[in-house]
Amino acid sequence: MQQQILGTIQKHLDEDEYSVSEAAIVPGALNFSLFIRSGADVVMSHGVADKNYLYTRTSNGERIVNSLKHVFVPGNWLRNRLLSSKSVKIGADQVHVVGWPRLDALLEMQAARPPERGDGPLKVLWAPTHDFARRGADEISTSSYPALLKHVPKLEKEFALSTSLHPRNRDNKRPTAELLIEADVVISDFGTLVYEAWLLGKPVIFPHWLIGAPICEYLPRSAEAKIFRERIGLHADSFKELVAMLRSGPTIGEDVKAFLADYVDPTARGVAGRRVAELLRELAP
Repeated sequence: MQQQILGTIQKHLDEDEYSVSEAAIVPGALNFSLFIRSGADVVMSHGVADKNYLYTRTSNGERIVNSLKHVFVPGNWLRNRLLSSKSVKIGADQVHVVGWPRLDALLEMQAARPPERGDGPLKVLWAPTHDFARRGADEISTSSYPALLKHVPKLEKEFALSTSLHPRNRDNKRPTAELLIEADVVISDFGTLVYEAWLLGKPVIFPHWLIGAPICEYLPRSAEAKIFRERIGLHADSFKELVAMLRSGPTIGEDVKAFLADYVDPTARGVAGRRVAELLRELAP
């Protein structure tokens, strides 16, 4: 996934304009990273989801984002959130809207996929996030895995179900992108896959009864808490309701379209890698 993201950027740079290094910092260069703890000058998160990632603190309690020269975000929603935060000290000229570069590659994959006939069972992808991040004194999970696992046989009887657990929960680290492209509907939690599914025009059903409350409690003010609090998209309050939603032929509603246009800049659709490359070239010393 990281290589795919970086590849969409590198293709718009000359070979002598960049280098890929295992070292944390390359002296004299504009250091760009997908990870906020890398010590780089410029950071764009390795995932498009908010998850309060840009609010990560050092061991001393300082916001890492305040030490960065520049931050790249997918859209105005995250930009406005950063600039309105009392704990974030960077200025408006340091936060840049670039879209989501991996979408470039996903759109190419989708365009290359042969058209299929419309008959056959609904293709459903269940792609939960990992359950390693336990929150609070009771170690509450914000993943639908493994709780939804017991319902998989029931879903398989009626739908063409594919399951792609998070790489941290499986030995096979194959990316979920191909399964996402093939799916008609996605069942997921609160990570990058939710946004990518929406951006590809695929409705997402959230197992709200399993994860809604902990996400709102433990990821306050995040975009994902907003999605669950305001019930943006399709939110099932039981497994029975989830099945009913699948049977109804779900579509993407106007609420999702409005939120998504604010969260991922629509003008960068398919050209985000180029936008990042041009911006890095402009910012380089």
